[in-house]
Amino acid sequence: MKIMGCSGRTVRLTAVLALLCVAFCVCAGCVGVANPTPNQAMVRENLIFMDPDYVDAEFVWNLLLNPNAYDAELIAAVDKYMPAENPVIELGAGVGVLSTYMNDRLILPIHQVSVEPNPYLQSSLNETKAVNTAGFTIVPKAIAYGSPNVTFSVGSNIVRNRITDNSVFVETVTVPTTTVQQLASDAKFSSNITLVMNIAGYEHDVAQREPDFLKNNVSTIISAVYTTGKNTPDTFAERIKYLGFAEKSRIYDETTGYTVMAFQKP
Repeated sequence: MKIMGCSGRTVRLTAVLALLCVAFCVCAGCVGVANPTPNQAMVRENLIFMDPDYVDAEFVWNLLLNPNAYDAELIAAVDKYMPAENPVIELGAGVGVLSTYMNDRLILPIHQVSVEPNPYLQSSLNETKAVNTAGFTIVPKAIAYGSPNVTFSVGSNIVRNRITDNSVFVETVTVPTTTVQQLASDAKFSSNITLVMNIAGYEHDVAQREPDFLKNNVSTIISAVYTTGKNTPDTFAERIKYLGFAEKSRIYDETTGYTVMAFQKP
């Protein structure tokens, strides 16, 4: 059979080539395809929002399929040691799982400040706060000392994002810095503060750079403690105990590789 002077073989070949072109265009992004990754997960009775354009799909699916596994050791420490009547300063809010969980348990939900430096998480974190009618204040800054700004990595694997000096191989942004003392001053928290930290090693800096404030104004510390160089859970415990705290618990989290520690004033 011929169509307008073309043989049947030519027609078939043209059709195959056309289908291949369509497939190539779809794969190359010429035809828009919606991101199939969900943008929310129900975690411990709170709806947590995440932007799949900025948050790794594996993280989202793990949170969706096994929500109670996320921050399990930190949540267990909060359940046991966080006084509901005391104000909370949280360093490293992430997507807001621990933020909303703690806020539900405070007598005064407005007495919580949650710090998260990653600008790509701010929109979804605010959405999480609004949907769950949470009372915490979000502060888009990083805890650091000696500079008004730092470089912060913002890869889609959000659990690996942190302050960095090397921006050659990772995407980074510049964010303003603050201190625990400044956060407390801005929030008008003066005493019996619960300090909760998951800041990828900078908990050691807090202990070293703000000892007087911790000694005089904080009554409970719950922290993910990372091993970075000479800084270990043992050295962290030594510094915190020197400030008058008693170590209450220490649990190694095999999933994350950090140790969750809790301290309180006697």
